[in-house]
Amino acid sequence: MPDQGCRSTSEAEILRREEALRRWFIRDCDPIRREIDGLDIGWGGVQRWATARLPGSDSRWHLDFACGYGTFLAQLGWRFPHLQLVGLNIDFAGPHALAPALLRQAGVSERCLLVRADAREMPFPDAVFDSASCFLGLQDIQIGFGEEGVKQALREALRVVKGGGNITVIDELELVNCLFLERLKVVREDEYAPDVRWDRRTAEAVAKLYARGWAKQTRSGSREGAYQGALARMRADLERQLTEQGYFNPCQPIRMVVVERRG
Repeated sequence: MPDQGCRSTSEAEILRREEALRRWFIRDCDPIRREIDGLDIGWGGVQRWATARLPGSDSRWHLDFACGYGTFLAQLGWRFPHLQLVGLNIDFAGPHALAPALLRQAGVSERCLLVRADAREMPFPDAVFDSASCFLGLQDIQIGFGEEGVKQALREALRVVKGGGNITVIDELELVNCLFLERLKVVREDEYAPDVRWDRRTAEAVAKLYARGWAKQTRSGSREGAYQGALARMRADLERQLTEQGYFNPCQPIRMVVVERRG
């Protein structure tokens, strides 16, 4: 990532932009969906926390794969004003169709190219990017293509990043274990636990919403079966949390691992 001299945007300014983008993002939502969808912008502070800890380098071109809506691209654009960004996602349809408008609203679209492609087969030459990242995208790849799909995507990231460049993955704890591949040197490891506290009404709504999202990512077997299975797991988790702590937190601890691609 860019060196400290390129980090010209203050933390207060990034927070202001995040809050403004959240207001835009949830402007047409009902009260419950405002609370649920508002989490997507910033993910309870995780995105600001992560971009503040990315290692310094002379990076110029950065790839964010499995970028979804593009919310992490927005944070990267705010944190690093001189960075040229490429966002790769398997589709920009359905909810992900919002990505171009979100990046325009965030004020980073002129520095960001969106590419529709499978992360397992990236349409880029070898060693073309200075750095790469994936924010909560490994879980979507795993749902659709299993653990082997996650490994394939990480190998592709390894291929398209230059020797000495960094690959940063921020995801649930167990998924980042796939990063320990050949030619990778771990530069940094860290964890963050978002403090989100939702009541039963919001928790039950989010269980249905997230289960539908899980089913849409499923690329083999019955989507209805995937929905019912995910909904059952989420309901069991929310009941456990509500009983044990009196609120529901949809976010597991997030782990950030930064690795260096060796030449």
